[in-house]
Amino acid sequence: MTDSELADELRELADHPRLAARRDQLNDLADAMTDPGGAGRWCEVDLFAAFAPEDSILVDDEPVDTTSKEPRWRRRLVAGVGPVLVFVPVLVAWLGVMMASGAYGDVLDAGGADAARRPFLEMWQQGFGGRLPWLFEFDGVALCALAGVLCLICWTVYENITRNNREEVAERALRALRVRLRGALTQASLVLGQVRLSSPERFGAELSRTAADIGFVGTTARKVHTELVEALTLTLDATRKTTDALAGSAIDVRDAVELLGGHLAAINSTCDDLAAAVARTSTMIKVSDAAERIPASR
Repeated sequence: MTDSELADELRELADHPRLAARRDQLNDLADAMTDPGGAGRWCEVDLFAAFAPEDSILVDDEPVDTTSKEPRWRRRLVAGVGPVLVFVPVLVAWLGVMMASGAYGDVLDAGGADAARRPFLEMWQQGFGGRLPWLFEFDGVALCALAGVLCLICWTVYENITRNNREEVAERALRALRVRLRGALTQASLVLGQVRLSSPERFGAELSRTAADIGFVGTTARKVHTELVEALTLTLDATRKTTDALAGSAIDVRDAVELLGGHLAAINSTCDDLAAAVARTSTMIKVSDAAERIPASR
């Protein structure tokens, strides 16, 4: 797509009813596609943030169908027919009752008490002796009310189908508009990127910005390296202290074991001496008992 074709596409988007709120900005952007001097004002603008579809495309309750030639007032008039048709059967019924009541009054005035004995519904079905036209007889009123209900049902079905079709067409058109807008903004970003890099001042600014970013990355890396070295040093010191403490504890445990072994040896020796003393005492007691038994036997 050439720059002139891109400018025409942006102008067509600006004339779209859904993008009426951003018409001036889109026309200005379209002019910048063919004017390098005007493109400089758009080089630092994020087009996808400035023309976000969620904020740029108008979405209301009534679908905008740009392909339809039907006036809006006619669509609103068609939409109002359904609620009116709801009251047609009621209107027909009450109008028939009103005409039947008037004819019944005329029959009573003409026939007197004999006419009052006949059922009202029967006389209404017979047209009160020809006083009602067929359309206002009971059968005619019932048929008209039924026809009104059928018309209401048919109109409701037709209106729902046509409304659903219009909404589907509008939704497809809305999705297509979003795709067109994103594509045009992408192409415009590429053109503005070339303009930005082709200018010496902007190229130098980009280099300065890149150098600043690289310097920031280097500073951050050095800071992280210094913090890492300090953390490793502290970890090694803590490990060395822990090792020394464990070594001292091992020596203390070994000395305690040796001391405990000496005490156990002394206890064993004492036990042996005590056992020997007990054995000698037992021997002396036995000898003494034997010596006492000898004189007694004599």
